[in-house]
Amino acid sequence: MFAYIKGTLEMKMTDYVVIDVGGLGYKVYMSTIGMEKLGEIGEKVKVYTYYRVREDDISIYGFNTNEELRMFELLLGVSRSRSKNSSGHACCMHTIRICTSSNLR
Repeated sequence: MFAYIKGTLEMKMTDYVVIDVGGLGYKVYMSTIGMEKLGEIGEKVKVYTYYRVREDDISIYGFNTNEELRMFELLLGVSRSRSKNSSGHACCMHTIRICTSSNLR
């Protein structure tokens, strides 16, 4: 839904930031390292986003680069591909390939 959010960094909390875009504050969950790379309060920032909708939650996850976002989406795809085997245990149907930013294109 949102490809990215660009605005003024208003707040940094333990596991999320707030980015003001035209008077609307977006709560964006990020890793500690991602928040450190983002910049200082009051600076203009751009965060690539993953919009998650669940029955009991709507969340936005933020990443410093599009490559980081794409890796996250690849990992989500692997976790979604799990199915139940006959014993009722989850098993992964795909192999995870470790990628670098150079081969994510």
